[in-house]
Amino acid sequence: MIEQLFYKAAAPAEGIIESSTLNLALDGIDKSLQQHSLKQVLLLPRSSLIEFELQAGQLKENIVISDRFELHNLDSGSVLQIGPAKIRLTFHCEPCSKIKHLVNPKKILHKRGYHGQIIQAGRINIGDSISLLNERYEPIPYDFADRIKWYLGKTSGDIWASDLIYAIGLSSSYCRALPNILRNRADIDKSRILFKNKQGKTA
Repeated sequence: MIEQLFYKAAAPAEGIIESSTLNLALDGIDKSLQQHSLKQVLLLPRSSLIEFELQAGQLKENIVISDRFELHNLDSGSVLQIGPAKIRLTFHCEPCSKIKHLVNPKKILHKRGYHGQIIQAGRINIGDSISLLNERYEPIPYDFADRIKWYLGKTSGDIWASDLIYAIGLSSSYCRALPNILRNRADIDKSRILFKNKQGKTA
């Protein structure tokens, strides 16, 4: 069941806003700051808030749910029905340094929420039930390197490193880590990933 709802204001200065209802559209949450297509909504179980002594909204989640099932144990590609809407679970939210004033990022790993993609639009409300459907989508790896390999396997041609990082739903800060990650993965075709040197030329 939905316990609380939030959306990120289109004007960043307004922060996160609590609401009794959300309109979920195929391009994201209505009135909300638009997110990557694989990260349109962030679901968080109440148990994570309790375990880490956090207040709802502090992790910038959109949907706080009661723990009828273990959300973080569900496979990527699982589909949830919430009211009339359907959400495809994509990957766990990556704990980052932005939350270290609230909780140790290492301790909240795989408990920080589940990103989702809206695949059927609809208005959801506090108190709406949540059902796990038999419908399934292709799973998306959580691991950084595995997700790169997954994406390159679905596409052809060369791609700029910054575009690759965006395509797999990560922030631009991950570009700095990309060379080291690639160095240890012989199974990834590194020749397809283009980098720019400090002069702006292809490296």
